[in-house]
Amino acid sequence: MDRPRIAPPLSLPTLLHMLPASPLKKSVLIPLCLILLSPAVTAQQFINDSLLAVLHSHSQNDTTRVNLLNQVARTYFTIDAPTAAKYGAEALRLSDSLHYTKGKIWAWRNLALVENTKGHLDQQMQLTLNALKLAEALGDSYTLGVLNNDVGNIFTELNTPRDALIYLKKALAIKLKRNEKTEIAKTLNNIGSAYISLKIPDSAMLFLERAEKIKLELHDQRGLAYTYENMGIVAMLRHRYDDALRYHQLSNTYYQDAGNLPGVVKSSLNLAEIQTIQGDLKGAAKNLEKAKLLNDTLGNVKNEMIYYKIRYELDSARKDYAAAFESYKEFSNRNIDFFNAEKGRLISRSQEKYESEKKQRENILLKKEQHMHLATIQQQRVLVLSAAALFLALLLITVMVYRLYKRQQELYLELNNKNREVSMQNRIILEQNATLENLNQVKDKIFSVISHDLRSPLAILEGLLFLLKDEKIDAAQFRIYTDELWRDVKNTAYMMDNMLQWASNQMKGIGVKADDFDVTLLLNREFELLQTLARQKEVKLSHELNECIMVYADPDMIRLVMRNLINNAIKFTPSGGEVLITATHDNEQAEITVKDNGTGIPVENQHRIFSNIYYSTTGTQNEKGCGLGLHLSKDFVERNHGRIWFNSMPGSGSSFSFTVPLSEEPEPNPRAYTVVVQDHPLGGVSVLRR
Repeated sequence: MDRPRIAPPLSLPTLLHMLPASPLKKSVLIPLCLILLSPAVTAQQFINDSLLAVLHSHSQNDTTRVNLLNQVARTYFTIDAPTAAKYGAEALRLSDSLHYTKGKIWAWRNLALVENTKGHLDQQMQLTLNALKLAEALGDSYTLGVLNNDVGNIFTELNTPRDALIYLKKALAIKLKRNEKTEIAKTLNNIGSAYISLKIPDSAMLFLERAEKIKLELHDQRGLAYTYENMGIVAMLRHRYDDALRYHQLSNTYYQDAGNLPGVVKSSLNLAEIQTIQGDLKGAAKNLEKAKLLNDTLGNVKNEMIYYKIRYELDSARKDYAAAFESYKEFSNRNIDFFNAEKGRLISRSQEKYESEKKQRENILLKKEQHMHLATIQQQRVLVLSAAALFLALLLITVMVYRLYKRQQELYLELNNKNREVSMQNRIILEQNATLENLNQVKDKIFSVISHDLRSPLAILEGLLFLLKDEKIDAAQFRIYTDELWRDVKNTAYMMDNMLQWASNQMKGIGVKADDFDVTLLLNREFELLQTLARQKEVKLSHELNECIMVYADPDMIRLVMRNLINNAIKFTPSGGEVLITATHDNEQAEITVKDNGTGIPVENQHRIFSNIYYSTTGTQNEKGCGLGLHLSKDFVERNHGRIWFNSMPGSGSSFSFTVPLSEEPEPNPRAYTVVVQDHPLGGVSVLRR
């Protein structure tokens, strides 16, 4: 089916307070939904009534009834999900009893679509994959095209659009081969959705315009609703709000004509977002009320989260800040739940992948053992045949018995060797299992750091920008916080850089790209930014690298090591302190030292610094870290054939040193450097080098 991509809205209005959660509420909501969609419901109800009449007239439990049940479930899922689920479940039970594979495929697909209307993407993915496995065994190209398209849509909604494009392009190739224009248009639309998720609006619009052209030729108004919704989102990304409003109005009209309740909810939220941006607050409130009313019957958690986000923006535009604050709290609570669910899903998918790989390894071992047993059996057969032949002549019997005896000994020896290899492989697998469990624990720690330490500076930045945007504070007041905010953001950026390098190193490994480079020049390129960080804390930062020192290593790795050591020195040095970088070298290697007179490292914690225990403390001004910088620095230095060590005395400061090999061929024209640090009242600190 077509799938629109809902971009996270920029706004959320105040809706009217809904009826209390009671049977009366549901009895009121359902008729109101029917009133909102009355023309579409009338046309759709005529089709549904016709299908139901045919279904009731066919009471025999055969494949025809299965097909009718699946058709009824397919027509109901956008307007009455519980009814669709009931008919889909009946179709699945009957197909299973009849061993009707095709009926079971479409029953699973209908049940998956019902889960989508509720926002249960994990359940939808599992049901769709079950159907896809049966379709691959059946070899039905039409069904394969539809189900690959569905899997791609689910990956798009799970915010993994690159995975989605693999399945969507596979589906498009199948449909182009079959020349099914309706299905081709759906998949083109869904590829556009994936490119919207990747923030590539030009590519998205290219596929959406192709989908629109086909659907206009086919007069497919139901499909045009999805396409115009996505085109509206692209227009919003381009800040073309008039075009976005026009597309979303078309989408809303077509969704209502088709009786598509989930589509009406999403298009109403999109309209409310655009109208809030353009200042049409009454129109935005009306569309939000409509979306809230319909979504209460669907129970879609994600749409509810989007609703409170837009409501918060609408209340802010009305200057009703108390209501905006309440709406923002509702959005934050749902957003945290959604984030935790996403994290749980990622962990679950990692565990499933691990279990799958483990089973594959076990299957390979079982196949090897089976081949060994078959070989043994074959040799035993040869033994029997040879023994029968030996009865022909005594001489031949003697010779053959000897040969067979030798062969049997070799087989036993080979079998014992194989058994030892299998035992060794089992031990390796157990060790790998323990390693994977440790990695999963480390991943949980990293997710914890991401969800707490990295989000705090972003939340502060969001709050300040919100106050500045709404003119709650003027620019002069805002500048009071810029120094501290800039430092927090830079610390967060360094923390994120360390985490990304660590994650890449853990999951796929980082190759060393060694080259000849000047370590003094490398330091000078980083020195200006580090000098600015030191100036924020009133720490004196200087270095004594005044000559060209050519080394042979990976410059990116050494840059990260130097930046981590200097940043840590600044972090744990109080105001008025000093950080000094020096370098010495002999004929084989250069030694770089970063020394500070800061707080030092407690003696009881010094053994943790370069261990596998991720150790992190706050700096002198409560700067935070993720505990990966020094561990990553040690790994990078050793990969470049160097070593790293430190000396520290609590209360007197620390010095960290590392070595790196010198270049085998010295630079023919050594360069000298004059470093000038310039402090400008407007431009800040800059480094000039000649």
